[in-house]
Amino acid sequence: MIDYKNSIFYQIWPRSFKDSNNDGIGDIQGIIQKLDYLKNLGIDAIWLSPIYKTNNDDYGYDVVDYYSINEEYGSMEDFDELILEAKKRNIEIIMDLVANHTSTSHQWFLEAIKDKNSKYRDYYFFEKKENINNWLSFFGNSSWVKQDDYYYLASFSATQADLNWANIEVRNSIYNVMKFYLNKGICGFRMDVINTIDKKEGLPDKNPHLKGLQFPDDYIIDGKNVDKYLKEMNEKVLTPYDALGLGEAVLVKPEIAINYTKKENKELHMTFQFDLAMLGYGELGKYDFRKGYRFSIKDFKNITSLWQESMYENGGYLGNYLSNHDHKRHIERYGDIKKYHKESSKALALYNFTLYGSPFIYQGEEIGMTNPKLKYKDWKDPECFNSYEAMTRMLHVPKFIAKKISSYVTRDNARTPIHWSKENYAGFSNVEPWMYLNPNYKKINIEDNLNDKDSILNFYKKCISLRKNYPSLIYGSFLEIQKEHPHIIAYIREYNNERMLIMINLDKKKRSIILKDKYKFKHILSNYKPKNLVKEMLLEPFEAHIYLIN
Repeated sequence: MIDYKNSIFYQIWPRSFKDSNNDGIGDIQGIIQKLDYLKNLGIDAIWLSPIYKTNNDDYGYDVVDYYSINEEYGSMEDFDELILEAKKRNIEIIMDLVANHTSTSHQWFLEAIKDKNSKYRDYYFFEKKENINNWLSFFGNSSWVKQDDYYYLASFSATQADLNWANIEVRNSIYNVMKFYLNKGICGFRMDVINTIDKKEGLPDKNPHLKGLQFPDDYIIDGKNVDKYLKEMNEKVLTPYDALGLGEAVLVKPEIAINYTKKENKELHMTFQFDLAMLGYGELGKYDFRKGYRFSIKDFKNITSLWQESMYENGGYLGNYLSNHDHKRHIERYGDIKKYHKESSKALALYNFTLYGSPFIYQGEEIGMTNPKLKYKDWKDPECFNSYEAMTRMLHVPKFIAKKISSYVTRDNARTPIHWSKENYAGFSNVEPWMYLNPNYKKINIEDNLNDKDSILNFYKKCISLRKNYPSLIYGSFLEIQKEHPHIIAYIREYNNERMLIMINLDKKKRSIILKDKYKFKHILSNYKPKNLVKEMLLEPFEAHIYLIN
């Protein structure tokens, strides 16, 4: 198995990574062309967002055929070449396993609706109108979609029909998909919304005393059988193939994440947490604007401390990230692109690379790519369109406000093409890309970053090297100091008498901190000039340091 605790992961969203054949769409050959770049960056593994055959109703998360490659991305031969070329550079490939649902164009679903007596009918959930419940989907619609005289369950998009994991044939079919790709040489899977695969028995109404659709939360999240299914998957697939299991556990709580990832439970190896990504959002997610998208640095610190300390102390394990394909880029949420773009990008990088858990980089964050200013005509994200319709139709939000909110939080913010250079179309393609290209690519691009010793990209390289050279950053305990400080996060990572002190001002103003202990130290890395550890420290906006202490 990949040494995942000692690895740096890089997420590629293929459609916007690199176009090799000038159709405006990123592809597998484009990824192959950039493997040397990733190797030079210090990457050990690529998490590859879905490349299966798809209708692009949710850009790969609506799988039409698990055993075929999306033709826009290339062929199975291209994928085999990617695995081979990556291994030559000691880079592993992790595939995205989309197993909670399939496209309604998948052969299983087509067979299910063609013949009500087909075995595939029980691969999904079908109910008569009078029996459907009041569940609200993740995308803002009813979870039930009409099909002939019945309705089928779709917890996300209407074209993504939920699989019935209680059916052993469904589970074995998914395990066969996993074995197919593991036999090709990938090292494991990132498992999409894997903690939603168990629905509450009987599919009852959620809060039946309330009017309207209700989000089913614990009726579809972390159900009692998720552990059972993951143990079975581990026994039948992960352990025999010595493969990595990384779970995207939606809205998971620390105690549940610990249970999924404790070594002795033999389920998953690590999972993501959503609390940081959801800061400032309402109870219904990022399109729920009732909190005004406001949060404090103290909120950020509390979530960090909760997850870091509980996971370490109880044997759980995390994949740490700041940006991914499902959320707008983090630099504008936790940093400042107006005055401190470079400083805040570096500070947040130092934060992510010094936490307990494996660091994940999302394509483009290593140069501080920002969110574009999208208009309605620029949208591509089906979640965005559905949520916009739900806001205007169900909540009666004025259209101009709904458009503003949707543009602010849409996943499209993170899915614009990568800025490889300041050439036409940012070096992503020789033709106009499939979606809006952020015009700031002439100022923010990889080529310029590579040539600037003080760039964000070169700071990422330093952080990666740092992590690989200090075991305490990989295996060490996590102890936050100055927990009550409203602006500066400071913590110690310790392992086998090696202690590292990390101190980061997360504010756009100068802030001071008074240290209770006096340390003997060696300064290791900073995004400003090196600074001695003294009793009272004054940190510039987004100033970040790491010290070796004894």
